Amino acid sequence: MLSLVVFIFILGLVFFSARVGNPLQMGSAITVDALEMRWSQEYKLFLPGTIEKININTADQETLEALPGVGEKLAKKIIVYREENGLFQAVDEIVKVSGIGLKKLNQMKEFIIVE
Repeated sequence: MLSLVVFIFILGLVFFSARVGNPLQMGSAITVDALEMRWSQEYKLFLPGTIEKININTADQETLEALPGVGEKLAKKIIVYREENGLFQAVDEIVKVSGIGLKKLNQMKEFIIVE
């Protein structure tokens, strides 16, 4: 009886893999160090205490969105501002962007630089 169940299960797996078009494959072995390295690269901007300083003169939209208090619209405004007015000369100049006041500046100040 058990062998019949196993046979049906294997038959189902073969049918499913043929239907999906992907052959069944086992995953590759990975070490804890490799996982930590991958996670630190993929989630570097989102893990508390590990955020790198972001250069607001060169950061793309996705990177700017990682800043506290910055969403898609505000990130676009920062990019448009620097394209129209030139590079920021100091971190505090970001308050010239519409939608960024002193409160938002204080939220992101420790995470941004200008170079």
